[in-house]
Parts: sequence; structure tokens; C-alpha cells
Amino acid sequence: MNEEYSLEGNELEAARAARLPGWGGGIPPILVKGSGALVWDNQGNEYVDCTSQAWSLNVGFSHPKVLKAAVKQMDKLVHVRSSFDTYPHLALSKKLAELTPGDWPKHVSFCLHGSLAIETAMKLALRQNNQGAFVTLYDGYHGRSFGALSLCWPHPNNAFLGFQGRVVRVPQAYCYRCYFGLEYPGCGLRCVKFTEEALDKAVDGRPLAFVMEPVQGNGGMIEFPREYYTAIRELCTRRGILLIWDEIQTSVGRVGAMTAAELYGVAPDVIVFGKAIGGGFPLAGTVSRADLEPLAPGDHGYTFGTFPVSMAAALATLEVLEEEHLLERCRTLGRQITARLNELRDRYELIGDVRGPGLMIGFELVKNKKTKEPAREEAHRFAEEGMKRGVIYGECKYRGLGNVVKIKPPLVISDGQLEKVLQVTAEITEQLSAVRH
Repeated sequence: MNEEYSLEGNELEAARAARLPGWGGGIPPILVKGSGALVWDNQGNEYVDCTSQAWSLNVGFSHPKVLKAAVKQMDKLVHVRSSFDTYPHLALSKKLAELTPGDWPKHVSFCLHGSLAIETAMKLALRQNNQGAFVTLYDGYHGRSFGALSLCWPHPNNAFLGFQGRVVRVPQAYCYRCYFGLEYPGCGLRCVKFTEEALDKAVDGRPLAFVMEPVQGNGGMIEFPREYYTAIRELCTRRGILLIWDEIQTSVGRVGAMTAAELYGVAPDVIVFGKAIGGGFPLAGTVSRADLEPLAPGDHGYTFGTFPVSMAAALATLEVLEEEHLLERCRTLGRQITARLNELRDRYELIGDVRGPGLMIGFELVKNKKTKEPAREEAHRFAEEGMKRGVIYGECKYRGLGNVVKIKPPLVISDGQLEKVLQVTAEITEQLSAVRH
């Protein structure tokens, strides 16, 4: 494909060398075009994208309605500083307050990235009580800014500890690998009891907040038993602890509901949203109880934090979800995928567990189902083989530390595209299983 910004040979190498190393870049194809659940690279190769580009394109690449709304807004007003209101800002605030659980008045805030939205929630918690520590879950992932990074599972070779706050981590309800060697439901939710013990014995003073992903993404695509969600909510209520749900990945339809809070019947004190809300345009934020002490003037605010183009795109994205019945489709496709994956699990030693609601699906690779030894190299190989066959899979945990393969395509994926994903998944599972023997 001929592109306006095409770079070849030495120019391409020089361009790549100019980037600061870190999280971004490094996957060989240069992506140049996307539509629906498909994306193409600069060599004309087509891929079914089962990552939705970091789980951000729930309504697919370049949805016409989203683009139309963004262009219409650009013709009127591209940028307004956060001191001024705009109609997209007001309309989206009202809409999100109505869509999130909780029979109480709500406040909505915005920024352009999930990590900053997490830090908004952290600031709110500190406004209520600034003497304790945050409590988070093992394997949690909440972003890569200073504050958000401190809440995550320990970052390897962390050079930023000197600027991170106090955090106490407790085991999550990872039933496939129970930290207490028990089995659900006979365990009696020992992890919740341990959490309460930790509040007494591992945290000085009242915790600032309990921060959790309702379905852990980067940490392993881990969904918890329904009773766990309500038990943690009850614990936080009883102990007067703010409950913050990081729904940056799970909101806007990814789990087959508008939010995981709706799916599991829990009303957190603060919901953090992001990624898919803008339909591909950058946007994130929080929905919090209006009776919480608010942030004071000067505590918060970003030059582009109320970007009207993203907000217009977000309003269109919410309309697309409803008009195209994508929540129902997400639930239907999720059942189809997990059924086929469970068939593979029953057939091959390589797949140890299949999990995830809606189209937030992961399957854990193991070397042996009895010992559950993680098959990390195989998970990375799985993703590499997928690229060769025209399917982009996700991997859990960066730097090769994870052993879970993700299938999280746009909710608009077609039946034919989904069938290709499932066929390729079966082919790679068989191939890697044969190599192992």
C-alpha cells in the first residue's frame, strides 16, 4: 500500500531508532488501515484483530457514525479548555451518570487516558482520607503513570519506587490457582476473609480505598465468582472503605453489559472508564458518588481533558451500541467462543482454563494440567503463529511473563471473521501440542 507517510529502508530504521524504548512499538507490521474488526498492514496483509487495539475499539475500526460525529464536531469546535462547558461535555456527563449503577446522584470527570482517570479516583480517595494506604489485588493492572503504576502488580525492575505511594496487595479470587489451595465454592471465599484480616494487620489506619478490576485484564483475564463481588462490596461498606472499580477495559459493552458493575449487580463508589468509550478517540474518566468530598480548585484539570471531538465520538459510540444491539451480540458471541475453547480444552493438555464474560475472553496455557505449570513460551508462540495466519491475539502480562492468550475482538466482528479466529485457534493449539510431544 502506498501511504503518504511511507518510510522504507534506512529511513524506516532511523524512524524506529528515534522512538524512546519502552512499552510501545516493536511488533513488525506497520498498520495502515482498519474497518470493523479488520486491519491491514503496509504490505497489504489482512488481520482479524482480537485485541481491538488495546480493547479500545468495541464498535470497530472507523465506525461511520462515530467518524461522522467527530467530523461534525471538528467543523464547530475542536478544542476548549476545561474551564468552559460545551454541549458534548454536558450531554456525555448526563448520559454516563444515568448509565452507571447506584441510586444516588453522581459526578463525572474526564481526561484523555486511563492512567490519569485512575489517578483522578486516587485523588478523590485522598480527599476523603489521606492517612492510610490503597488496597489492591494481586495481578492488578491500572496503568503506567506514577500513581497508577503503584497500584499494579509489581513492575519488574521498578525504577520508580521512590515516587510511589503506600499500597497493600491482597490475593484475588483466582479460583484456577487458589492461593490457599482450596476449591470454590467449598472455600467459603477464604480470600475475602484474608482481605479483612489484612485490613486489620497489614494496613495502618483506615485504607484510602479498595481498588480492583472486576475482571483482571493484563494480569490474566481473571473473572471472579459472583459472590466475591458482593462480599467485597459488603466488606467495604461495613468498614467505611471507598470501593473503586477500574472498568477501563470492562465498560462500554466489553462484558456484554454497559459496565461490569451492572453485570454483577454491584454499585462501586467510583467507576473508572476509558479505552472504548471514545470509539477510537482518546477519552477516559470517572463516575463517582456526588456526596463524596469533591476535588478542590487546582487539584485537577488538563488542557485537553474535555476534548469535545472525543466526547462527540463517545456519544455516537453509545448510540451505536444500542442501535446495533451490540450488548446482546457480545453475550451471544462470547458463549460461542467459550464453548469452542472448552472443546479444545477437553481435547488438548495445553489449555488449562477458559474464562471471561462477553468478549473479554482468555484461555490459560499450561505444560501439564495436573501441575498447572505455566506455558509462557507457548503463549508468546501462539500470538506469533496467529499473526502469520491473519489473527491478532493478545497476551497477558508484558515481557513474556504471562501464559494467557486473549480473544477480545470488536463487538462488530462478523460470523465469518469469528469462524476464522476459531479455526486458527484450533490449528495453533494442535500445532503447539504436537511440538510438545
